[in-house]
Amino acid sequence: MSTNPADGVTTRYVDLRPQTPGGGVPVLLLHGFGTDFGMNWRAAGWTQALETAGLRVIGPDLRGHGTSDKPADSSFYLPEHFVADLLSVLDESGVDEVDAVGYSMGSRLAWELALTAPERVRRVVLGGFGPKNAFAGTDLSDPGSGDTPFDLVFRTVAALPGNDPAALAACARGQASRPFSDEPPLTGFPVLLAAGARDPLAEGAAALAERCGGTHVEIPKRDHANAVSSKVFRQAVLDFLAD
Repeated sequence: MSTNPADGVTTRYVDLRPQTPGGGVPVLLLHGFGTDFGMNWRAAGWTQALETAGLRVIGPDLRGHGTSDKPADSSFYLPEHFVADLLSVLDESGVDEVDAVGYSMGSRLAWELALTAPERVRRVVLGGFGPKNAFAGTDLSDPGSGDTPFDLVFRTVAALPGNDPAALAACARGQASRPFSDEPPLTGFPVLLAAGARDPLAEGAAALAERCGGTHVEIPKRDHANAVSSKVFRQAVLDFLAD
């Protein structure tokens, strides 16, 4: 399925309905930078776990990623454009309210979605995410050329089959041009933050959870690249959504 908002960038997504619905609100899965829905969520066992729980899953490939359009202009990657894409996906799917589950960049977008359209979000999960500037110290005119945590991520994902390094660089610059702020904090939503114990990009996650009146789960022995596949993370989210 696809949606094409006002700026003409097509976002493609999947809408997976369980054979035996469990009655919960749909789950919107938002992948991280340089991955896509299939790589971030399906391959890590999330779609199977959510289907077993009777939950409908809506999973976009965010602009610049996967099967969606990949413009090479950073102005197309401002957070508000991603939020417009997500609202368009929800409208096309006929969904009024979701539980938003993000990882890394997807967590930033889940945050933005909840602030922008709080009536569309019931609960928020922020995985692999903290208040720290993910791009700190990175030369965004040439991402991947240094040795910051984001440079290491960029080099890894830019080499993955199907990825467009120019589009990913534009995405990074667009996101960085709107630095994340935890003011105002997410309030009025149940919020769960989960991050690997060895994840420098999620530094401060516990404090951010406290600021939002939420819950923090540390995933033992995991880093930014592999925390998303942790059974500890998955079970914490399933329990949180079912609460």
